[in-house]
Amino acid sequence: MNSSNSKRLVEVCENTGVRSFLVDDENDVNPVWLQDVSTVAVTAGASAPENLVQNLVAWLRQNGFNSLEEVELVEEDVHFSLPGELQAAAPRLTTISLS
Repeated sequence: MNSSNSKRLVEVCENTGVRSFLVDDENDVNPVWLQDVSTVAVTAGASAPENLVQNLVAWLRQNGFNSLEEVELVEEDVHFSLPGELQAAAPRLTTISLS
């Protein structure tokens, strides 16, 4: 995953002594990471698709982490508008976004 938000979340956790791993999806989880672990926190950057988060949570449930508590620390309501020059050119543009 290339999200700078997700990378930052991992960095913040690691800086507080929490073992942290950055994965693209549940297939990247190494079961060894979860040995002797009783609690897993799942975080995701703003650009992480919700279905990937839900798939990871489902995988964790299938692997013994049955109790789930969802915590929303910050409700985001951020809207970005195009600068005027791009709005005028919008009909002629194609967008390619990096995650």
